Amino acid sequence: MADALRRSELRGAPGPRLEESVVGDVLRRAARLGPDDVVLTVPAGRGPGNGTAARDEGGSWTAAELLADATAVAASLLRRHPPGTRIATYLANGPEAVLLQFGVALAGMVLVPVNPKARPDELAHALGLSEAARLYVRDGDADVAGRAASRPPRLDAVVRLGGDWRELRAGGPAPVLPPVAPDSPAQIQFTSGTSGRPKGVRIHHQGMVLTSHAFARRIGLPPGGVWVNPMPLFHTAGNVLGTMGALWQRAEHVVLRFEPAAVLEAMAARRATLLSAAPTLLHLLMDHPDFAGTDLRDLRVVFTGGMTLTPAMVDTIEARFGAPLSVTFGMTETCGCALQTAPLADDAEVRRTTVGVPIAGTDVRVVDASGEVAPIGRAGELLLRGTRLTRGYHDDPEATARAIDADGWLHTGDLAVMDARGRLRIAGRLKDMIKTGGENVAPEEVEDVVTGHPGVARAAVVGVPDTRWGELVVAFVVPEPGADFDADAVTAHCRERLSPFKVPRRWTVVHELPLTASAKVRRAELRRRAAESHEHGH
Repeated sequence: MADALRRSELRGAPGPRLEESVVGDVLRRAARLGPDDVVLTVPAGRGPGNGTAARDEGGSWTAAELLADATAVAASLLRRHPPGTRIATYLANGPEAVLLQFGVALAGMVLVPVNPKARPDELAHALGLSEAARLYVRDGDADVAGRAASRPPRLDAVVRLGGDWRELRAGGPAPVLPPVAPDSPAQIQFTSGTSGRPKGVRIHHQGMVLTSHAFARRIGLPPGGVWVNPMPLFHTAGNVLGTMGALWQRAEHVVLRFEPAAVLEAMAARRATLLSAAPTLLHLLMDHPDFAGTDLRDLRVVFTGGMTLTPAMVDTIEARFGAPLSVTFGMTETCGCALQTAPLADDAEVRRTTVGVPIAGTDVRVVDASGEVAPIGRAGELLLRGTRLTRGYHDDPEATARAIDADGWLHTGDLAVMDARGRLRIAGRLKDMIKTGGENVAPEEVEDVVTGHPGVARAAVVGVPDTRWGELVVAFVVPEPGADFDADAVTAHCRERLSPFKVPRRWTVVHELPLTASAKVRRAELRRRAAESHEHGH
């Protein structure tokens, strides 16, 4: 990397040449190098859903056992579907999610992991757009999945899992696993776009392999160790950076749902060397009464991302956990990571004020409004390019063309500033996307639901800065003439139709929405109003 850049443009290091080119190769490598290494642990716990689900068995897998069981899952899938079939999951963190991730990859099929908190309409959209043939769901969520799965025409089966991962393995002769090409699709993950409808991001095998390898190298820990990962496995942060990153290290990957007491217990019991958690989750852990008494003496790194951190927040997290922080900037389109600080190599000021430099295989530009590369120290839109990145959105060429230009640059919509050493600071964003607790919320999607209530005539949704959640979803509403606005009723209406993190936290009744001359809502003014109200506790 150049010692002193003059323009905000940087070609990422190519990284080492890898023998592994597809997801299955990384699992085979771990089984070859350390067949007896424990690479997956799932603590026993109560299953998700309606509160009556049976207790999960949990368990641990060596690398050889994980390869054998994932191969059996692949064989079971291949008895029913040809390679290339899309297999959807509606699962919270657990052994089934990991085994299906690897089993689908070994079978040459495409995983479609859907947020298990998604509502029926959201799940139906994901199933329909991806044309998934099969859906795996836990018993406690079968009702939601059943209502959604009845709509897509190509869905052949809904498989209900009762808490025993062995249900994924069906008997019979094992078919030969197919060859898998590095540039073939591995997953379709859904992310909200500015249009308000979630888009299916195509993630290929090579992207998952290269990203997870580069991420693990930037973390800088020696092989082995214990990675505690409560990040959701339907996200790239959970199943690329977590599942795949830990496998490169041949670390014990401890997978569990985020429940503060359970995470703290697992960290102490397994002697965690790395914790992966969004900033909101870190706050919840630090606020938990068990935190002060939790033995964290083996912790070496805390990894986080999903929202901008202030220097004070970095200081607090590092002091409380007793370990340096690795902060990443990434998107689903970048397999979860594009920029990252090196926790063991970067000094404190870099960790406090930047999101580091590009990981291997990532080119970066910061451009001004005219599309020209900005000078060092000047804010502009962050553009990314590299073989790791998505090739585009599933069945959406228009959205793909808007996001990825003719030269292959992904336009992130985020504002960034690059310094002379190539380190970047995120300075805001061009898009109106709200980022709350590490999740993306498209205002238009929420507005459509809010205005679907009979008492609401118009609505505009914005984000307001919040130290814990990154941003809170705030709604400004114009009631129907003669109607009294009932916040509880509209909130209940939203909860039936939106994931919980998308439901507005604050409601403000207005007589009219501020508009531009072209009749567009002036979101900047609403954000200002919301911030002032939030600051004064209203």
